[in-house]
Amino acid sequence: MPGPELTLNKIFNDFTELYQSKNGYRFNSDSMILSWFVNRICQNSGSENSALEIGAGSGIVSIVLKRRGFLPKIDCVEIQEPMFELLEKNVAYNGLGNEITPIFSDFITFSAEKRKKYDIIFANPPYFASKSGHINIDSEKALAKHEVAGSLADFFAASTNILRKGGKFIVVFPASRLQFALFSAAQHGFTLKNIAFFRENAETKPATFAASFVLGSETALFSLSDAEIFELRDPNGGYSGVGMKIMYENGRNN
Repeated sequence: MPGPELTLNKIFNDFTELYQSKNGYRFNSDSMILSWFVNRICQNSGSENSALEIGAGSGIVSIVLKRRGFLPKIDCVEIQEPMFELLEKNVAYNGLGNEITPIFSDFITFSAEKRKKYDIIFANPPYFASKSGHINIDSEKALAKHEVAGSLADFFAASTNILRKGGKFIVVFPASRLQFALFSAAQHGFTLKNIAFFRENAETKPATFAASFVLGSETALFSLSDAEIFELRDPNGGYSGVGMKIMYENGRNN
């Protein structure tokens, strides 16, 4: 049973449940979009053997990614002790201790000290600049939403230490900060490989994008004119076909 400060929530299918803080940071659709996109990008690769998640939080992205059939083992770095404890708890509760390794560390420090090279790094990073907006007094929410412990640009820079040449950096980020993301990637030697935009329905503008970048390629790999746009909801307000695949196993709510 969850404690008084936690809830236990079913996610993705009938046998996956995650503990979350009742009043702290709680996962949202971006986490599900990222797990779906990572799996989609890596599904037919076959050459990736190791993956790392930056700022894993309670573990939803990596845990659901494993439920989608993602094969590489995943190291999960988390800087906040309460979130790290949830991460450990959720990995063990879902029987994934042999597939996911929680690591309590600041990613910038971790990347400077780690000697291992990863094939894939992925993240749902903080999306507000550290000096913009109202910073939540709840540290879980503050670090999840504001670039207090590092920006996307910092993560690109640090990833060059531990991502193999030709490796993938995959991210979900607000569409309003696309220019910042593309500039940060190029500044640190990453080239755009795939990108998709996500919007609530056909009548709204994209709010989020997910993108895959390749380290060390000097050749333009992708044109923004070829970007995909997905609607999460259908005209009746329910999940669209893609929305169901993002949120539920086999594209249906059991």
